[in-house]
Parts: sequence; C-alpha cells; structure tokens
Amino acid sequence: MRRRMKVVAAILSAALVVAAVILLVTLRQLEPRLHAWVTSSLSQSLESEITLGDVQVNWFPLRLTAHDLTVRHHGRTDIPPLLVVSSFTADLELARLWSSTISNVRVDGMEIHIPPKDDDTGKRPIPRPKRGSDDGGGSGLHVRHLTATNTRLAVVPRDRRKNARIWDIFKLELDDLGSGTPSPFRAALTNPIPYGQIAASGTFGPWNSSAPGGSPLDGEYTFAADLGTIKGMHGRLDATGTMSGVLEQIATRGETRTPDFKVTTLDGDTLPLNTTYEALVDGTKGDVELTRVNVMLGSSPLQASGVVSGTHGLKGKRVTLNITSSSVNLAELLHLVSKHEPPMARGNVTIDAAFDLPQGDADVLDRLVLEGSFRADRLRFADDGVQEKLDTLSRRGQGRPNDGSIDNVASKVASKFDLKNGVLRYRNLTFNIEGATVKLDGTHGLTSKALALKGEVLLQSSASNTLTGFKRWLVKPFDALLRNHGAGTRLVIRVEGTQDQPKVALEIGKTLRGQ
Repeated sequence: MRRRMKVVAAILSAALVVAAVILLVTLRQLEPRLHAWVTSSLSQSLESEITLGDVQVNWFPLRLTAHDLTVRHHGRTDIPPLLVVSSFTADLELARLWSSTISNVRVDGMEIHIPPKDDDTGKRPIPRPKRGSDDGGGSGLHVRHLTATNTRLAVVPRDRRKNARIWDIFKLELDDLGSGTPSPFRAALTNPIPYGQIAASGTFGPWNSSAPGGSPLDGEYTFAADLGTIKGMHGRLDATGTMSGVLEQIATRGETRTPDFKVTTLDGDTLPLNTTYEALVDGTKGDVELTRVNVMLGSSPLQASGVVSGTHGLKGKRVTLNITSSSVNLAELLHLVSKHEPPMARGNVTIDAAFDLPQGDADVLDRLVLEGSFRADRLRFADDGVQEKLDTLSRRGQGRPNDGSIDNVASKVASKFDLKNGVLRYRNLTFNIEGATVKLDGTHGLTSKALALKGEVLLQSSASNTLTGFKRWLVKPFDALLRNHGAGTRLVIRVEGTQDQPKVALEIGKTLRGQ
C-alpha cells in the first residue's frame, strides 16, 4: 500500500512539473501573440501606428499587463502622439480570449493629444457626426469598462503659436468604449487657475477614428474653485453647466456663484458676484470665446463678451473682454474700493470699457488694464460736507448765494478713463451741476487712494454775483479778468488728498493769468 502511495505521489509530482512546464511554455507563447493582438486591434480601432513595450500575462486571475504604449494617428510624427500610456492592465476571459471584447481595462499615466484637422482654415460650425455612423467607432476593440487615472487631455490647435487646450483628469471612467454608440463617462478634473475641482458626466463618442477631434461630447459639470489662488482676489466660486459638441469645439453654458468676491489689494468689502454665460471652447485655436456673459455684481447688472486665449510659451491665459452696463450701483462699487461709511457717492452709472488681464503671477490689480468711459446723470454725495460744498457751488454759480432752496443738488458726471498698474487716469472728468461745471484731468491710485487732479471750475454768474455784502463789491472790479472760456467766472483748481478725504485748492496765480 505504501509503495502504491509513493508511486501515485511521484506520478502527481511529475504531472505538476509537466503542467508547470506546459503552462510556462504556453505563457511565453501567448505573450507575443497577445502583444500582436493588442497592437493589431488598436491599430484598426484608432487608424494609427502602434508601438507597445513589454506584455505580461497572469493566469490567476487571467490578466494582461502592458507598458509604454504609443499611438500615432495615421503614423504622423509632425505632431504629438494621439496616445501615450505608461501602463495598463486588462482583465481577460478564456471564452473571449481572441475576441475583440474586453471586460475591464485600467490605465495609468495616459496623455491624449487630439490632432488638428488638416483642412481647418478658420472658424466653422460645430461638427455633428451622426450617432453610430460609419466612422470607425463600431469596429475593432470593444471595452466594456475603462478606468483611467492621471490622464491629460490636450486639443492641439492648428495655429502653432497657440498653446494646446489642456485638461488634467485624475480619474476617468468610460463604459462600452468602442461599441459604435455613445459611451457614458464620469470624470474628475483639476483646474489649475483658479485652482479647483471639476466633476463631469455625460456621453462620449462614438470615436471618430479618421478625425479624432470630431468625436462627440455631451454632458454636464460642476466646478468648485478658490479665487484666492489668483493673487489679489478672494472668494469661493461654485459653477454648474452643460457642454455639447465635439472635442475640438465644445459649446458650454452655465452659471457661477461667488458670494464673497473681493479684490484683496483694495481696502474694501466683499460683494456677491454671480454670472450666467455661454462660451465656445475652440480647440482649433486653443481659445475660449465668451459669446455672452451676464454679470451681477451686488445689485449691478453688467454684460460682457470676449476671449480667453493663450500665447505659446507663456503660462496661463489672457482674458480680454468688452464690458457694458447702464445701471451700476456706485455705492456698492465703492464698497469694493473702500470701507468708508457711508460710501462717498450714490447713483447709477453707465459704463463701457475694454478689459484686459494678461498672463502672469503678479497681483491682479497690477496686471489689469482697463480703458473706457462712464457717466452718471443724477449723482449725489453721501458725505454731508461734500454735498453741502456742491450745493454752495450751485448757488454761487447761479448768482444766488443765499438761496436756501437750492439744496441737495444732483451732479452729472462723465469721464474717459484708463487703469494701468493700479492707477486710474481720468481724461476730461466733468462734473455738471446747475450753474457750474468742473473739468479735471489726473490720477487716482486705487491702492494708495491718493488723488492728483487738476482742472477748472466754470460758473455761469460773474465772480461778484457769487458773493454777498462788501465782498461782492471788492471782487466786482475783477469780473472781467475772471470771465474766461465763455463762463461768467473761471477758476483754476487742484484736487489732492485721498479718495476718502479730498482737498480742493484754488490756483490763484493761474486763475488770474487765465491759464
């Protein structure tokens, strides 16, 4: 009995050795076959030239592991590869070992470069391939479920002077990829500036193998960002939106909410900032065209349109906008600039401006360039002292210095302006009140709050009629001398001090000389 047991044990041991040898030989023979199968299937599905590094197969569970995958669309070497993958694993089934269907694929370290369309010559409508059309999406490899980590998607623009539009996707899940129908997806992305997280879901495809940039994409997204990652800004931004189109041209619309927006370099308070927008992400140019942006800053509605564009070799994006509004709440706007209570002035302001925020790491206020004009038809100053001075100026300008019925007068204000390096420069800043006009040119430092303005005051009445008592008779001989520029009286002034405590001084010499 013992002898028989030893014989059986010897036979089993020999069988195991033979099985192990057969398994090892089979495995070694299978790996090059699977290498050829992977390259052939991907080449057919993506219409590309494939290079693949080592391929290993594990039997329990049955799994393929591969490294260093490079996919060159149509074999092109003049543009970045369509796909570069550091490593991937695929779960295999014996029954489907040589079929084109794989249950699960896990990818790590993937870069996707969507090539430009060769015949793009300018702006064109968003392509809309028919779902399930014969574009290569329904042939070749079919993956039931794909999970990718550490992925970067770049849409390469035709204009080589532009930077590619890049998305860093730290997790991506796709179902039924390569089935010839749209693939459901879920993605988690990182946005660098302002830093935040984007969660997106929807459908992708079918893959357009002849023109990858024409592969459809539809879905929705949420975005949570910290505006404090942009130097000079503060606030928590939350956005929701939808997207549709193809990879190289995606139309998007949505809304943003920032309840605590603030420019940190200004000594001001926060204001709620909300927007609704429509935009076109144009992969052929690498730009984002903001076709419509409705802004609500506090209670002030503004309208904007423009472009977010990149420049080759420069980090970040440049934002250029045209901004208009017919109803800016001046008191609220002044809260962004200063915490002075009450705000210096109240009224509705009409504004038309060009906004330019170049790339860079400097403070927003140091980079921002504005140029435009504004006007307010019924401006009143909240500070009683300032308003009383304007009331007095109106009385004197009308030649009625003792008329107390002239009170709480409204000002008409208009100016052209430009902002650069945090300094506002006014050109032909004009205050009109009944009986008087003030014209000024000069600067206003938004950070320092310093004022440096010079100009003139033009009164309707003669100088003597602005006074009472014996002063009126003392000044009367100078009426003709002070009458200038079509005004009854012309005075040369300068405005200094700060935005919260302006100081007005009369330039007597220049006034008498008519300069």
